[in-house]
Formats: sequence, C-alpha cells, structure tokens
Amino acid sequence: MSTAIYTHRLVEHRYGRPLEKLQRGNGSRHSDDPVLPILLRRLDGLAQTSADAQSARRNLDAAWQRHRSGEHALDDLVLLYATEVVDLERQEQSEAEAVWDLLDVRLLLDRAPARRPSAQRAAPSPDDQDLLAVAREVAAGLNRLNREALRRGLRDRGIPVSNRRLGAVLQRLRAESAYG
Repeated sequence: MSTAIYTHRLVEHRYGRPLEKLQRGNGSRHSDDPVLPILLRRLDGLAQTSADAQSARRNLDAAWQRHRSGEHALDDLVLLYATEVVDLERQEQSEAEAVWDLLDVRLLLDRAPARRPSAQRAAPSPDDQDLLAVAREVAAGLNRLNREALRRGLRDRGIPVSNRRLGAVLQRLRAESAYG
C-alpha cells in the first residue's frame, strides 16, 4: 500500500468519515475543527506528489526497458528518472509525515483535559505528613506565607519539593491558618 493511500485511509479513520465528506464539509465552512483545512491542503499536496512519483516510476520503467533492449544512449535518462523517483518518494514521505503530525495535533485538541490531582488526599502518605510537619515549622517563622518563602525555607532545611507537592502543602497550611 502506498504512503498516500495509507495516509488517506488514516485520515478517514481518525475523522470517521470518507474524505469526500470531509472536503465538502470544509468547503461549506461547517467544520469547527481548526486542523481540518490545513490537513486537507496537505493531503492534496501529498496526492499530487504521489501522482508525480507514480508517473516518474512509469517513465523510469519505460527507460529501463529500452535500456535493457540495447539502447545504450539511455543511461543518462535512466539515471535522471531514478533520481527523480528518489526525490519524489522522499517528498511524499515528508508530506505524509506532516499529515500524520496534524492528525496527532487534532488528537491532542480533542483529548479532554486531564483531571488535576486533588490537593487534599483521603489518606496522605507518611512523606506528606513529614513534609507538612516541617512546612508548619517553616511557616511559623515566616512573616507572610507564600510559595517562594515556603520553598526557600524547605530548601534551607535540605528538603527539595516539587511544585505539585508544594502547592498542596501551601493550600493545606492556608486552610489550617484560616480555621485555626
């Protein structure tokens, strides 16, 4: 199966509709998919390059057949067509990869945003309890409780902490100070 046909089928599979319907829908501006117009233009370019490559392969085959039949003057012509085929196949692969990248972008746009982890867990791990205890000591010595001051205080005590964990601890400390 050629790269162009494979890519054509992949686009239809990902969108769940035949390419003709996608092109009609895009032509009438009914699509709210920002990737579709770009993808269709790239797909048209890929189809043209594929057709050019097929034509160059036919020319190469004809020149090769004439060369094998004894027409030695065609050596340069065979080399020319072979070079053209190689160049067009590289271009075809590059254009197909661009379409595949656009399909990946579309998947990323369609993917629902990941749920953020809850700052307060039902059962905090012992490491979180230890971190929270040290963070309480650091917070007690601070004039103002903020992310940078808390991070600096924890680092001074030799405790590196990720942004996610620092945010959870900071939120917990603020909640304790509001109720305490």
